[in-house]
Amino acid sequence: MPEENGDFKEVIDNLQKEVKNKTKKGRKKVNKLKGLRCYLAGPIDAADDDGVGWRKDATKWLKARGVKVLDPCDKPISYAEYKEIDTEKQKMMELKENGRYFELSQRMREIAHVDLRMTDISDFLIVYLNPNITMFGTIHELINSLNQKKPTLVVVEGGKKCASNWLFGIMDFNFIFDSFEELYDFLGLIDTEAIQANLSRWVFFDNL
Repeated sequence: MPEENGDFKEVIDNLQKEVKNKTKKGRKKVNKLKGLRCYLAGPIDAADDDGVGWRKDATKWLKARGVKVLDPCDKPISYAEYKEIDTEKQKMMELKENGRYFELSQRMREIAHVDLRMTDISDFLIVYLNPNITMFGTIHELINSLNQKKPTLVVVEGGKKCASNWLFGIMDFNFIFDSFEELYDFLGLIDTEAIQANLSRWVFFDNL
């Protein structure tokens, strides 16, 4: 991605045209994202829909390209006792309101352990930040991902201009997106190899 500011939409459109032209000329279709694992980080506690809506949309887009999705709202393990959303989230809010902190801690330790483990084993992260609501676990996961040198792709509600200035100091602003549509355009270019992925972040294993 270019370092300078520019018309992102125009760049994306031109690259997508190049991919279509190469495909028409007989070039084998590339699917670089196939088999990779993506963790979906974003607020749950303070989200009106428990953060389910955008994750469902992202999951549909990613699975269509062969990506294995790790979703904290739909944890891929059968033995997890606490699910973090719906009635379980309401129960934990009640525990906090009633000062039953030991019980709350026991539940949240398992949830945090599983979610952070999914962050660890993912190949890349999609992070949704909403500056208008409280976030804590999302920031923890974001920092862990950056420290592990993973591709960390951030969508900010309201666009880059609404992001914390601190975010621009700890990550490449080219991977901060104004919308999910912009993010999907970028990932589509990575998937089709229309742009070269930064191999200091992306890792594409063979024969796994």
